Amino acid sequence: MSLVCAAVISPRNAPVHVQTFGELVGDDDESADHAVQRTLHCSLDAVEDLLGRIDRSSIASASGGSGAAVATTGRGPKDPYLGPVFRTEDHQVHAWVTNTRARLLLVYEDRIGSEPSAETVRAAFKAMQDAYADAVSDPFATKEGKIESTRFARRVAALATGTHGQ
Repeated sequence: MSLVCAAVISPRNAPVHVQTFGELVGDDDESADHAVQRTLHCSLDAVEDLLGRIDRSSIASASGGSGAAVATTGRGPKDPYLGPVFRTEDHQVHAWVTNTRARLLLVYEDRIGSEPSAETVRAAFKAMQDAYADAVSDPFATKEGKIESTRFARRVAALATGTHGQ
């Protein structure tokens, strides 16, 4: 699977940064960029649903109820990696939620037999979260505004080439 898009979505579901990589292939009736945008929007619904279930399970386990569903998936409330959250014919979206509830999304091209390992995706998300933390820590950055940093864009672009860990 190759990475085709990386996105940062604010806690209020506003796109903060969306970056596509390589040559995108789309249907005749819509551009490939719009197909990826639609995939991102649909994946946000899946992320919200998953976060709601995790929050409800956390509350239930704190009050003596069973949090077994969350515990057995390994997706506890403290694990920022939500895993693959949405799939289309052409793409698979993985999600990561920061402690400030910003959503980091990676869209991979979906090909049979080329699924990235969980460790590879986690490493990409960790590098992206580090870049995001640096970008929003900039004293000139606007709160929940678009990230305009070229350094951030370069660091995110390194995810697509696999050079983020070097």
